[in-house]
Amino acid sequence: MGPPVPEVFKIFSLNRYFIWSIEMRQHYLQVGKLVSPTPSFFDDENAGRAFMYLSYWYAGLYVVCEGWQELELSDPEIDALLKPPHLEVLKRFRNGVYHYQADYFDKRLLDALTLGRDFDEWIASLTHAFAKYFDAWLKATTAAASPNPESEL
Repeated sequence: MGPPVPEVFKIFSLNRYFIWSIEMRQHYLQVGKLVSPTPSFFDDENAGRAFMYLSYWYAGLYVVCEGWQELELSDPEIDALLKPPHLEVLKRFRNGVYHYQADYFDKRLLDALTLGRDFDEWIASLTHAFAKYFDAWLKATTAAASPNPESEL
């Protein structure tokens, strides 16, 4: 095993997973605009693509939650959101995405989708809270690493 990883690199790594999740969200939002109620789900190429991007956004966001907990990070807004039952539903959704399921509409996937607006609002709030956290953290970290020109005078 290699040398221990400094905390700052662990958080940069977690931010990478968040960026990947956000990229999938952006794709979902773009493709989701193209989905129409007809034809059926299986006949609409955009519906399948939107579901793919939504699935990878949600699954990736759970990886961020998992890393957050493993690193024992803390932020009042994020910590308040990382509670059951939503977090457990998101974990099961991630498992349904990243582990083969013979049933196309496996319960692990449908549970998140059938919760409706409540779950959607929670996902949006969690995504926004992580975005605020990482934005502030990156600004503080890069400011601390930048040389202060006045201190060299």
